[in-house]
Amino acid sequence: MTDTTTTTARTGTAGTTAPVPQQERHVPEALGVHRIAALLAGHTEAPVTADDVDTLIEQGHLEPHSTWKRWTLYSTAAALALDKELVTGVARERVAWVEASVTRDEAAARIGWHWRDIARMGEEGRIVKGRLGRYLTADVDRLAAEADGEQYLTAQSAAADVLEIRHPADWKYVEAAGWITPATTYELPVGTSGRRTVTVPLYRLADVRAVRDLPGVDWEAVRGLPKGKVSPLREYAALAPTRAAAVRAFAQALADRHQVTVWARHSPYTGRWEVEWERRDDHEPIRSAVAAALAADPAASAFWEEVDLGGTDWGPITREARQLLEPGAAVVLDTETTDLGGRTVEIAVVDAATGKKLMETLVNPEAPITDGARWVHGITDEMVADARTFDKILPRLKKVTRDRTVCAYNTEFDQSVVVGDTERVGKKPDHLGGASWYCLMKAYASWLGSGPWIRLGGRHRALGDAQAAREVLIEMSKGRGTEFTPRPPAPGDPVSGPPPGTALAADAAAQS
Repeated sequence: MTDTTTTTARTGTAGTTAPVPQQERHVPEALGVHRIAALLAGHTEAPVTADDVDTLIEQGHLEPHSTWKRWTLYSTAAALALDKELVTGVARERVAWVEASVTRDEAAARIGWHWRDIARMGEEGRIVKGRLGRYLTADVDRLAAEADGEQYLTAQSAAADVLEIRHPADWKYVEAAGWITPATTYELPVGTSGRRTVTVPLYRLADVRAVRDLPGVDWEAVRGLPKGKVSPLREYAALAPTRAAAVRAFAQALADRHQVTVWARHSPYTGRWEVEWERRDDHEPIRSAVAAALAADPAASAFWEEVDLGGTDWGPITREARQLLEPGAAVVLDTETTDLGGRTVEIAVVDAATGKKLMETLVNPEAPITDGARWVHGITDEMVADARTFDKILPRLKKVTRDRTVCAYNTEFDQSVVVGDTERVGKKPDHLGGASWYCLMKAYASWLGSGPWIRLGGRHRALGDAQAAREVLIEMSKGRGTEFTPRPPAPGDPVSGPPPGTALAADAAAQS
């Protein structure tokens, strides 16, 4: 190991030493903001931070020199050439501001408000947000006195901390009586994915206090009631159906009336309800008829502005999936190859409707299998050495896919492999080269509203992956949200007419 701490060395004269000059530390030509700050801190002996460097850049004292990856770099020579008093002055101003100000969360804790209230007051100009996103402490203290009552509360906090009643047992009657309405809402992420949210209403503290001061309400009789005890406040309001209950009831009525499957889903992204439905052979019910039914529904019509009828990304895909699962409509195919985009070493085809295996075979690719591909699917050169070549299995492949839509999890990959091998052996692709392929991966991504690439999760053998892809097709066919299927009429229920789409219905329409 080399000793780098020695600062002296022997000379040619016995017993004498000569000092070794220390090498100057190498300074790169350009550095990022944080390292420029460290360089200036050492140069000026001031507590320079990256925020100070940002200020110097904003004031035009430093300009970009170059970039590295996505980072902007600044000239070290230009930084060291800055006036020391200028740099130390910027650092002193930042230190003074930090001492006189607080962060958003510190401001909220200081006056007992929610951080959203602090941010909102800043957006409304009631309090000035300064450098580093901080607020002047004196302004925060003044805000606590001048704007008391304007902070927002959740329903739970309003009920428990201000009115001292139960949530939701008593609070739901406060809302139903029309005594209070939300001032605003925000979306709260739930679950581990971070993609789902719930809408949380917020109420002004002053409005909650006004409810507490309503004349004629015996709040003492409400406070302290045990769980399960009926609320005395229910006499003030007749509860209307919730939005969810009203939309679901409408979806069931729509399914019963038109004898089709209906799906109702609450979108965590928009906070709105989405309603999709099957189309019969006569393309009924059309959207305008469904919209008219919604407008006429006594309960759901109150929420018509919050309901999207059709028009979703997942609705058409669900209907396509159901059609592909009809008997004889489609097959699901998967290939394993010598390499990414290489030759076929295994192919499997299953019936989309039944899951029955129509074809599964190893294929001699007449070329070596790469190590990377073998690591994925586990198929070796020895396993395919005695297998039939692609030209021998092609007739069977064409037979089981003829007059069917060919579904594959990644159509771009599997179709290119099949067509490439077909042409390689001197044959015509026929229908395999046409447009009768359906990409399950792209459909699934649109159905979920996610990115374009979703891992299949199969076993990386052709039959296992084809079966896994079929499960994706089945999942998409079930729609999203809650499914509502037509219910048979109960004894004594009025019957509006013959079932839609039947000969009797056609005769009735002709006579009317």
